Amino acid sequence: MFVLGLDIGYSNLKIAMGDRGGEMTTKIMPAGAGSVDLMPRQVGANLSSDFIQVYINGEKWAAGVEPDKLQGWERELHRDYKNTDVYKALFYAALLTSERDVIDVVVTGLPVDQAMNEKERTELKNNLIGEHQITPKRTVLVKDVIVVPQPAGAYMDAVHSSIEEDMLDVIKEGKTVVIDPGFYSVDWVALVEGEIHYRSSGTSLKAMSRLIQTSSELILDDFGGAPGVEKIEKAIREQKNSIYLFGKKVELREYITKASDIVSKEALTSMRKTMRSDGMDADVVLLAGGGSSEYVQAAKSVFPSSIIIETEVPVLSNAKGFWYCA
Repeated sequence: MFVLGLDIGYSNLKIAMGDRGGEMTTKIMPAGAGSVDLMPRQVGANLSSDFIQVYINGEKWAAGVEPDKLQGWERELHRDYKNTDVYKALFYAALLTSERDVIDVVVTGLPVDQAMNEKERTELKNNLIGEHQITPKRTVLVKDVIVVPQPAGAYMDAVHSSIEEDMLDVIKEGKTVVIDPGFYSVDWVALVEGEIHYRSSGTSLKAMSRLIQTSSELILDDFGGAPGVEKIEKAIREQKNSIYLFGKKVELREYITKASDIVSKEALTSMRKTMRSDGMDADVVLLAGGGSSEYVQAAKSVFPSSIIIETEVPVLSNAKGFWYCA
């Protein structure tokens, strides 16, 4: 049985795939997607070819590209992301990447507040299941779809990782809070003995996009110009510590740390309120997602007596966990 664990984010497309019980293959691509007409052309008017081409509503789209390559592109940052053409194009790119004509199960996630809503889960499942005409001569059949709360993937990834056995017992048998800072939202879910407690789970919109925007504004104050979200996002994705602005080198870490102190504490304020009724007695706090490292200090302040753990490869944690879910 071939399984595709799929985490379609606002910044990255994360894929974990393979036959159940076999080897897992992972892949990360930028989450830019738009009409091929928005792509730049090389000298001589040749179209750049570093993207996956799919067809959306009969139109050629480029998917899996850096957002700053799509000229005039507007990022879809809203709750209805799953119903957009951008989401569909990234889904099609993932199906092509699988190199399969038939996928037995796709496992994916929704933000916690949407995953609690049966209508939202059913809507996403209906969007993804069935036969998809990706190009004029390529169709892929998805037989089944499972939708889970986004951070649940990170929990499953941790359970199947190389964490020490004693710590694994605590995660499985105690109270674990998974915090997943994505580009658009920060999701958290509380699990007791592996069972989700929805009353202590939720979503905040104080996420990496807000953190990066704040970093850009802080740089504006010091240098007289704002590099913009896409430029900083690309540097973070490529693990670069600096960017250039007006010919001057700007060290990013200083500004990201300052922004993190502001934004991450705001985000986890919502968590504190949500979890108050169940108490703040988490045994383990598990951090996953592309922005996890920027929320470590805030997590320590909210859960001073808990063990704080970052997953091995945070940006891939949910996709890998989704694959394990099947």
